[in-house]
Amino acid sequence: MKIAINATSVVAGGGVIYIKNLLAGLSKTETVHHYVVLTTTAGWSMLYFRHPRFTFLPLKIPSLSPLLRLCWEQTFLVLLLKRLKVDVLFSPANVAPLFSKIPNVAMIQNIEPFGNTVSVGRGRLSSLRLKLLKWLTVLSINKSQGVIFPSMKACRVVEESGVSLKYAEVVYHGIDGEMFHPLPCEQPLKKYDLGRFILFVSNIQRYKNFLELIRAFAHLKGKIDDRIRLVFAGRCFDVVYYQELHAFITEQKLEDRIIFLGEVPYGHLPYLYASCVLFVNPSTCESFGMTMVEAMSCGAPILASNREPMLEICGEAATYFDPTDPAAIAEALFVALNDPLALSTMSANSIKMARRFSWENTASRVLKILESLEITKENTNTQENMET
Repeated sequence: MKIAINATSVVAGGGVIYIKNLLAGLSKTETVHHYVVLTTTAGWSMLYFRHPRFTFLPLKIPSLSPLLRLCWEQTFLVLLLKRLKVDVLFSPANVAPLFSKIPNVAMIQNIEPFGNTVSVGRGRLSSLRLKLLKWLTVLSINKSQGVIFPSMKACRVVEESGVSLKYAEVVYHGIDGEMFHPLPCEQPLKKYDLGRFILFVSNIQRYKNFLELIRAFAHLKGKIDDRIRLVFAGRCFDVVYYQELHAFITEQKLEDRIIFLGEVPYGHLPYLYASCVLFVNPSTCESFGMTMVEAMSCGAPILASNREPMLEICGEAATYFDPTDPAAIAEALFVALNDPLALSTMSANSIKMARRFSWENTASRVLKILESLEITKENTNTQENMET
């Protein structure tokens, strides 16, 4: 069977992590299938590896314009898939080619368009883009023969929005245990000189709730060790929101205690996770929460929003708070930071909980779903031949 994987939307963050590890997992699976990975020139440099059953096809597409990109995906990609004689297509970024007759499995990676706060704090253009993504996602779900969600929460949010899910399955993301595990602070961290710090790893976007966490940290001035810093690692995807954060930090005179590292090398993350006093995730909207699993695997004590899927993914390993209430976040931080025994127990629980996640299991389950489409296709063809 020839399986195409549409990785043309892979740009940064969790999408890159997911595709890279999924491909690695599929490469270790004993099958006779051939995989065609469709990607951009930039994506090719991130994803490519040599393997006899994998073909990486870098494509020149209008990636700078969302509208042109959409037109390309719904026209030229359809023709390309037909020319490649693909049996099954995997679309891991919400949107599938709507006019292709090739059996498709879509993974709903981004559930933000289905939230109740799509337009809150956003410009008109950003709100329109989210509404367009929601519309395309719904059409893709209806078109696809299989739909994968990374958590029960993601599945529920989409279903509660009124979308009919006939072929939905939940497949958790995995974790690279060789990369993410408890380890001492070593060379790469010396460049950051962070001392004791609280960590949040996320690209800067409004729904990630940075401001509430910063307000909570401001509440703790004079109540905790003033050498403890709040550290953020991740790219900025919302310049206006970033400016709002800095304005508040300046107002509170916390410039020396709240640090934005920007995007850090992926290989440095295990050291940051393993060295932080606490890992905090205040987000109000996640489809899975990859950084929480990475942090748990490194033994970081976890404080998290009491929203799903945080409870689903972290279970009893985390302590939870109301992400809309800076005072509640501050209280959770204060209690944890002043209880070394609790921090040690939380660390042990994190490591235990992280063992649930494996990229090999993720790849195996995704492959079974893709294979089921080919079996269904063969049965349909057999039935049609018998009828004729």
